[in-house]
Amino acid sequence: MAIQLVKRGAWFPKAATIIRPAFQGEAMSARPPGPLCQVNNPQVIDCGTNCLSQSPSPAFIGRDNSDLRGLDQALDALQGTAQNFALRYIKDAKARATYVQRIAETARIIRSDVLAGKMTAAEGAAFAVQARNVIMEEIRAITSAIGKAGAQALKGQGLTLEMALDKAVKKLFPGKSFADLSATQKRQVFVEIVEASGRSSPKVTGQIPRWRMLGRGLMVVTVAISVYNIWEAENKLRQSTKEGATLVGGALGGAAATASAGLVCGPGAPVCVTALFIVGGIVGAISASAAADLVLDQREVVNWLGE
Repeated sequence: MAIQLVKRGAWFPKAATIIRPAFQGEAMSARPPGPLCQVNNPQVIDCGTNCLSQSPSPAFIGRDNSDLRGLDQALDALQGTAQNFALRYIKDAKARATYVQRIAETARIIRSDVLAGKMTAAEGAAFAVQARNVIMEEIRAITSAIGKAGAQALKGQGLTLEMALDKAVKKLFPGKSFADLSATQKRQVFVEIVEASGRSSPKVTGQIPRWRMLGRGLMVVTVAISVYNIWEAENKLRQSTKEGATLVGGALGGAAATASAGLVCGPGAPVCVTALFIVGGIVGAISASAAADLVLDQREVVNWLGE
């Protein structure tokens, strides 16, 4: 059996050359033009070319696709890290602002009750120390792992009443002990403890506006990368799905990594926790992006996406 080339004529709107087999002894004009033995996968070759087979699909020339994969992974890592840090800074800024507000309000109420005679100065001081420690633990519970580690590095635990008394005496009456003070002086110490329970660290509190600005800036970076990738993609629905998976994977990866920070790094180790946070976010983002590609390449999904 030989191969002969048959050109389309009036049977087809566009002239073309189609490869079909010619059986031995068969006349060229014995059959109408059309694909034979290639009904399932006919190969149409345009007229005016010297090709006897289909040309390959268009692709990049002089560029290794592995470079593109590396770029995609780098963008996924950047996107996941930026998103995680954006959420962390915004969350910690809100938590710190809540802490400042709550301790100030609690101290104001306790001081009013002491001045009104509803409780003694000693009772107010003890209650103020206890209330501040409770508020501190509640706020640390809603703070990010990095923020909590940094707070623990500055102050591992809350003050006890004895520690608060010693601190207030050194501030108001240097060189004396609490036992050496008069009743009036002791009352001044108790009032100082109450007022101090409502004051936050200016060094830490002053960072709240910066945390907010940095978090919002990183969130803009995250959104910008997603918008750019979707805009450049041929199939925007597919890319939108992949971007969503990347963001979710990065967030879950960062959360999973920092969940074990207490066991791996121990308390008060912000550098170690930050490293785990970054690595977890990157691994989660890249893994989710790769998994999304596998799912989106399935035939049913490809048909649904209209590719």
